[in-house]
Amino acid sequence: MKDLSRIIDQLPGSEAKNILVNIMYRLDLMKESPEIQDEMIKELYSLYDEIVDGCQNDSYLEREYEAVHIACGEAAAGSLRVGLDHKNKVIGFPDFFAVGPIWQLHRDVGRQHRYEWLKNHIHIEMDYMEEEYKQKFLKALEEIKVIPDRLPIVLWTAENADEQTGMRYILYLLKEKANPVFLIHSTLAYKELYDTEEYQSFRLHTGEIEPEKLKAIDHKMRSNALNAEKRKRYEGEWMALADTKEVLRIWEKGQIKSVSEHYFDAFIIECAQKLQADHDHYDSILSTRVIGEVLGNLDQSIGDAFLEYRLRTLIYKGVFEIKEVPKSMRFYSVKLR
Repeated sequence: MKDLSRIIDQLPGSEAKNILVNIMYRLDLMKESPEIQDEMIKELYSLYDEIVDGCQNDSYLEREYEAVHIACGEAAAGSLRVGLDHKNKVIGFPDFFAVGPIWQLHRDVGRQHRYEWLKNHIHIEMDYMEEEYKQKFLKALEEIKVIPDRLPIVLWTAENADEQTGMRYILYLLKEKANPVFLIHSTLAYKELYDTEEYQSFRLHTGEIEPEKLKAIDHKMRSNALNAEKRKRYEGEWMALADTKEVLRIWEKGQIKSVSEHYFDAFIIECAQKLQADHDHYDSILSTRVIGEVLGNLDQSIGDAFLEYRLRTLIYKGVFEIKEVPKSMRFYSVKLR
């Protein structure tokens, strides 16, 4: 136990979390599919040996990677960490680029502007904003800055405004680096590698793909690095986005489109009307139920936090009545006036 405690103490916090996710994921697979227990146990033993051996000679802390993968969102980054082997480093941005201002986000003034907007409009715990969001965002920027020369960089994107905006932002951050950059479009890759029925159930985000399938996609779809012309084009598209003042973006006909923040308000009202018609007209409906109905029928990856902000805005405008205190979306109910 002393030896194990010493080894764990040597691990950076993020590395320890990645290992825990890896272990829990495999244990979960064992519970769901007992027939693969032997295979999963072998993988856990292999992970154990790698950590112990690596920490004993410090190679685990100063590992030489074969590639760096960059993903938008912690769900996508977490799935990549589980699916890929330890020869791949994964950098994940703890953000959702479809909502909130991105004006001059590549500069300190833009990052502070975005932080203040999120803090003032979106229901996020202050501890999370300071310790998780802000610090992890800065850490991701630093990790990108120190990527070694010549190390391949794999950038993941998909059919949604979040990852498409984030991809352009990240390519701008990489503009001074000569590393080969590979762009993997997970939605198109999933459609190509897996059957149509399964593809239809796959929504819109890389983070919704199983880790093993992300590994297969990386293996089969990583081919030619982006040439200088394409990189310049994406960098220019980021600069155009960085001049916009809107706080909402959608993905439409293969393009990022900046729209007014009340773009989905009418649809929120329409979903609430359907729910009220199915219930007693005088009953209030949990806000989570309304937001869930919107998310379930929306063809965009927007997220519940922004929709809850718009629901609160409609309450302030007198469109909805409110019951209880809106400390968070699960604590209050609404009814159309």
